[in-house]
Amino acid sequence: MKAVLAMIARELHADAKAWLIWSVVIVLFNIAGVMKFEGIAGGDADAVRKLTDAFPKVALAVMGIADLDMSTFAGYYAVLEFYVGIMAAVYAVALARNAVSREMTDGTYEFLFVRPVSRMTILDAKLAAALVDAVAFVAVNLVSSLLCLRLLGDVRGLNRTAAATVIWRFSVWLFAMMLVFGAVGACASAVCRLAERGAAAGNASVIVAYGAGVAYDMFSDHDASIVARVLSPFRYATPAEVIDGRVSVPFVVLAALIVVIGFVVAFRAFAVRDLAVR
Repeated sequence: MKAVLAMIARELHADAKAWLIWSVVIVLFNIAGVMKFEGIAGGDADAVRKLTDAFPKVALAVMGIADLDMSTFAGYYAVLEFYVGIMAAVYAVALARNAVSREMTDGTYEFLFVRPVSRMTILDAKLAAALVDAVAFVAVNLVSSLLCLRLLGDVRGLNRTAAATVIWRFSVWLFAMMLVFGAVGACASAVCRLAERGAAAGNASVIVAYGAGVAYDMFSDHDASIVARVLSPFRYATPAEVIDGRVSVPFVVLAALIVVIGFVVAFRAFAVRDLAVR
């Protein structure tokens, strides 16, 4: 048990700098984003809607604004979380990649895997540390968003209780996205013979998910783009569903399957991989 805790502490220390950088970025992003809503809300809501409607559908989809009312806090915050979600996905892939392949890329596997513990125990400890980092990332986003909400001035029509509820719901969505992309990243890193290929595959999954999410948002009839939604974990729960507190059961099940299968495959591949190949 002491060895496991030592490995978790080591992983947390190794990832501390990256977590701190991501946290600072998220805090500054939320301050700049949420505080800007005060200016938008103070203007003409109809003018904001007309300006948004003037953009082509593809442009709105690329920016994550499709089907959202930017004049409301919920719609505006959903757009902010669209970008935070992309950052969270990239970070989750990086955490999983480091958990699986750090010793291979650093050439330090001889010092870790000679310990009198199994590979599975080692990977358990490393992924547990990655999970702690993911929870901390979501917590930073949640707390900074709630604090920014409290700092907003007298905004016309703003229900702070409802706004806080939206922030909490998007935090749950954000954590779920990190689990999905973390599972994909861990699986890719464990299965690929070369660490560089695993990293590339994990990052490619984020790009594919973003592109598929854009494709899904471009269709007014979303039922016609169901394949795009399947390919994009960003849209397993749409912004409207998150805002309303609803979920699509089939996509919740799909997300759970990806997480379970991804980590199971990662553990099995990690147990038999050649650690000396770099």
